[in-house]
Amino acid sequence: MGTAVMALARSRRHKVVASFNSRNPLDTGDTADILGGADVVIDFSLPSVVKAHLHAYCIWRQPAVVGTTGWADSADEIKRLARECQASLLCAPNFSLGIQLVLGAINSLGPLLNALSEYDVALSESHHTDKKDRPSGTALQLAHALLAHLDRKSMIAPATGSVGRDALEVASLRLGRIFGEHTIVIDSLFDQISITHTAKNRTGFALGALKAAEWLPGHTGFFTLEDALADWLRSSGAARQPFVQ
Repeated sequence: MGTAVMALARSRRHKVVASFNSRNPLDTGDTADILGGADVVIDFSLPSVVKAHLHAYCIWRQPAVVGTTGWADSADEIKRLARECQASLLCAPNFSLGIQLVLGAINSLGPLLNALSEYDVALSESHHTDKKDRPSGTALQLAHALLAHLDRKSMIAPATGSVGRDALEVASLRLGRIFGEHTIVIDSLFDQISITHTAKNRTGFALGALKAAEWLPGHTGFFTLEDALADWLRSSGAARQPFVQ
């Protein structure tokens, strides 16, 4: 992801002033000077270090776009620190703009799906074997979007045992070099509907992260990609139409 972000950033006429990786890790005990005066940081690091990075960005008041997952247990703490430090953070489990279209579809379909109890729903996700978290952060994001609309589903199904009617199944597969595939399946006795997002390469994620990084400076607080998209939508003058009339 770092290579994809740097290549696309340069093609969009941005200057990369500093870069870090496992061989040259970011020293969070240093000062913001280590970042070379960057207007914004894009962080696709690892769950083992991202919490320390987030703390540093808040303390340094360094605008940062973060795509690393695995720190949900510290989310409230990070949000509080961002407010206290008047920091600028934008965090998302997936920067694919296509995933945002899928989330939009969930939010449009959700009220009608909730009313049609004949339909059950589940999620599946597939990634490469080096993927650290399971289920993926994106799968959890999609699952929580569904749960927000479905009164008959109250939780994500546990990893073992039968799936109760009130549980949302989220299945994971780790195989080869799959970039990422997420599928929502809506099933009834009469028919089946599938909504699938398949990532072809990392450039799509890099584009979403760069567009978020271009938006973030000048905005103070803790943001998600949906916040930036809503702002872009308002700026475009487009009006959102309800799915159900």
